[in-house]
Amino acid sequence: MEIKARFTFDSVDHSKENELHAVISLKAPEVEWQKKRQPICVIPVVDVSTSMSGEKLDYARQSVLKLIDQLQPGDYCGLVAFGSNVHQVAKPREMTQAQKDELKAKVGKLHTEGCTNFAGGMRQGLEWLNEMDLPENVGLRVIMLTDGMANQGEAIGPDLLPLCEKLLGRGTLSAFGYGSDCDQDLLGDLARKGKGNYSFIRNPDDALSAFAKELGGLLSRYAQDIVIDVAPFNGHTIEEVVSDVDVEESEGKVKVSLPEILSEEERHIVLKVKTSVQSKALPRELNVLDVKVTYDVVGGGSKEHRSEEVKAKLKFVKPGEEQAEATKGVAGVVGIAMTVQTQVAAEEAAKAGNFDVARGLFEANAAFCAHLNLHDHAAGSRNIGAYYASSGEYNASGGLRRVTRSAMSRGSTMTTSGDAESAQVLSAFSDGMGAGSNQAISFANSAFTGAPSPVAVSSPDSVILAEGTEKPKAKAEEPKKAKGVSKARSKRW
Repeated sequence: MEIKARFTFDSVDHSKENELHAVISLKAPEVEWQKKRQPICVIPVVDVSTSMSGEKLDYARQSVLKLIDQLQPGDYCGLVAFGSNVHQVAKPREMTQAQKDELKAKVGKLHTEGCTNFAGGMRQGLEWLNEMDLPENVGLRVIMLTDGMANQGEAIGPDLLPLCEKLLGRGTLSAFGYGSDCDQDLLGDLARKGKGNYSFIRNPDDALSAFAKELGGLLSRYAQDIVIDVAPFNGHTIEEVVSDVDVEESEGKVKVSLPEILSEEERHIVLKVKTSVQSKALPRELNVLDVKVTYDVVGGGSKEHRSEEVKAKLKFVKPGEEQAEATKGVAGVVGIAMTVQTQVAAEEAAKAGNFDVARGLFEANAAFCAHLNLHDHAAGSRNIGAYYASSGEYNASGGLRRVTRSAMSRGSTMTTSGDAESAQVLSAFSDGMGAGSNQAISFANSAFTGAPSPVAVSSPDSVILAEGTEKPKAKAEEPKKAKGVSKARSKRW
């Protein structure tokens, strides 16, 4: 894995203290995911309450059916449904062709009933995952698909978060929120607590592409359990971890934890740093931060622990010789992290009814971005700030607010999925955002949605299978449309 440590400015005035930002970047290599992908055990947990009637449940079914099609021997899959009651539709089993056929038949029989016992469905899925006696390299994921607020069961609202943490074990949990009236903030928090992904499903078109990202991401994980230890050197100090990540601080040092990084993905950690006064200017770079990164590479049949170290260095120069403008690429990453930090603070203000304060935070952040010559970021900050203009705007924009926060916190849209409006808002932050896809996600998207594949294959149903692909042809085949999808795509839920 490529690891870099950079500052917004390469040189600073040696005669004074300087506040600036450091960016620690991790970039995973491209891997032969079809040959080396880790096996997975995935359990969709489908909300079948009455509000899921019609297109919502239809597209949830289609997503689960296509997921089953792309699993191979060595993968496991089960199925839970929940309305007022929890239904153990199918315990997780290895996906032979016979088991796939049997599971698909059960998916087709899902029907709506009753209220929303979210906690019961979540508990059943996670307990099944952790009862499985599977090798440690198997990726374990529960995927919650729901359109409403939990209103029945052992926990509702924020009480679902500690329950998720208690039940998680080795597993991970992703959350898909169907419709604008869903409690998207809670689902986003659950996905973060569950070390999984969040997706906002507002339109029928969103469902299949979101599920494709989920599967493609599961199949292309490069490393997991990433720990970044950062220690200041020679009197310099770490003032703050700006990035929206899990952090431990002790004696001036920080430890940042990331659950995973995908093949071809780049993740960034932004720190606010204060440099100490140096006795004189020097022509060479001096060390400011020591960075150690440990992680487990996954893939194939094994898991390999690795450790790497880098140093973050600066030049301390004479007054007037310091770099005047921030380095563009590094500044873009900092601008995104600052915007997420602003959104976190604005959420607290908005929940307390202080919408003027929330908007003011975004205006201040826009000014900060403009100071770094990030004028698109400044405009993007104001666009997000518009969701905090009033209680009406705030309450109507839950999915959009959560998509922007989740995508920018990760630094890409590789796993977070939204709709056209959220994509437009995020486009303002292209300077600093990483790739939105990798090969596995692109192949999965082709299989799920019929979009053109990066490599032509004989059958869309086999693109995810290591033994199912063919050599590239001169011209890609015409993509096939999913049955029963075309007429519904122009409608909104």
